[in-house]
Amino acid sequence: MTLIKRYRDAATALVLGLASFALLAFRYWLPNEKIFDEVYFARAAEEYLQRRYIYENTHPPISKLLITLSTIMFGGLPRGDNAYGWRFLDVVAGAVAVMLAYALARRVTRSTIFAAYAAVLFGCDGMHFVQSRIATPESFVVCFSLATVYALLRYWDAISSAALRVATAEDSPLRRGLEAIAAIAIGSAFVAIRFAHETLPARIVVAIIGAAVVFTLYRFWRARPAGAGWLVAFATCAALLVTTKWYGIMTYGVAAVVASYVAIRAWRRGERSPIPLDTFVALIVAAIGIVYALAYIPHFIGLRDLPNLAPRPYTVSDVVQMQVNAFLYHWDLRATHPYSSVWWQWPLDLRPILYYTNYSAANAVAVIYTLPNPLLLWPGLITVPFVGWLAWQERNRAYAVVIVAYLLQWLPWMFSPRIAFAYHFYVDIPLIAVCTAVAAQRVMSYLGEDRRALALTLVWGYCAIEVLAFAYFYPILAGLEISRAAWMARMWLPSWV
Repeated sequence: MTLIKRYRDAATALVLGLASFALLAFRYWLPNEKIFDEVYFARAAEEYLQRRYIYENTHPPISKLLITLSTIMFGGLPRGDNAYGWRFLDVVAGAVAVMLAYALARRVTRSTIFAAYAAVLFGCDGMHFVQSRIATPESFVVCFSLATVYALLRYWDAISSAALRVATAEDSPLRRGLEAIAAIAIGSAFVAIRFAHETLPARIVVAIIGAAVVFTLYRFWRARPAGAGWLVAFATCAALLVTTKWYGIMTYGVAAVVASYVAIRAWRRGERSPIPLDTFVALIVAAIGIVYALAYIPHFIGLRDLPNLAPRPYTVSDVVQMQVNAFLYHWDLRATHPYSSVWWQWPLDLRPILYYTNYSAANAVAVIYTLPNPLLLWPGLITVPFVGWLAWQERNRAYAVVIVAYLLQWLPWMFSPRIAFAYHFYVDIPLIAVCTAVAAQRVMSYLGEDRRALALTLVWGYCAIEVLAFAYFYPILAGLEISRAAWMARMWLPSWV
């Protein structure tokens, strides 16, 4: 890619991001009260700043720390303890997600126009709009998810060049095994000296992370792996994703599929896999351990009130026990909710969530639905399988990464024992936009110059209709006051009510 093209792509992404920010930021502070799960996450910001016990302990801390930072940016307590403060960085994350969707689509389509096309489709999605304007983890989850998928694709591209493939094949398995044993010994010795007072599970966790850190640092110092920068970016983004919400672990399934495919393909050719699996796994473990450890530091410093306990320093054992308790909470959660849904309903757009209702007058109402744009999701029922078919037929790795990410961030929910909501599908909405952009690009190509007018009408007509649909649903996404008749007119399916 030439320097001019890079500047053009950067400028395009920036313009799309700023336009998205302007759209998301308009009246984002209304309603000026905690809605839906803000009662947990915005409350956590207050607790961090007051150095109180953090009540919400069923999710890792990154999103709560970002909401706390957002509150600090507006003056902390008490000036920033309002909707302006809680939600601002979610708005920023929503705009950044549009830029990341552009970057991913640019890599997939190799077209600036169709990358912008995907970004516009995603930016005009109702769920993206609503989730980016409330102080909950989902906008951060989507940001980190897109960054993780993009970094993984760039890493695969990097290791696929012939020159880089040769550069990774200089060490024998015996040498690598000895290096791993030495790393384990150093990690275990570190635990024995520094963490002897911890419980056995905590010491095992620290030993594994310590060995992974030592091994990773040594391997990177001795022989920089192919695509090292993108590998580190992938591991870091994935760690941030998991430390925001646990279901981000599904993206590691995408990495496992890619690594397995690359290894099997290399084996069939009689070559060594260009992915150094030991370094790959060690880096992932090290990144999770470092990010998790850093994320919990503010959680425990200077707490003033611990329920039923005298104040004391927290330990690694406490952190490990918190993860066990959180897992058991989600595993045993059998609550019901009128707007809960199951995995197969999400791509059909059957059950949006009503976050807010205010009957301000006899015949007027203000509501906020986290409603995905049906004119994006319903065509996605065709465009996603179409891109999957193209990935198989053409052996296109970019298409394959998008489809595998889509499936592995969605299908594992069929096995979840806990209550689920449509926002768990949010991570796949930008991928649907990317697949739809690919389909639009293929329509332009298939119809060719002879039927260019028809192609332009189909491709850009659809985009315009999707944007108009977003404008039509805007009042029930932004909480504008409308008549009850206008509200009901936007309830296209009985299951939306």
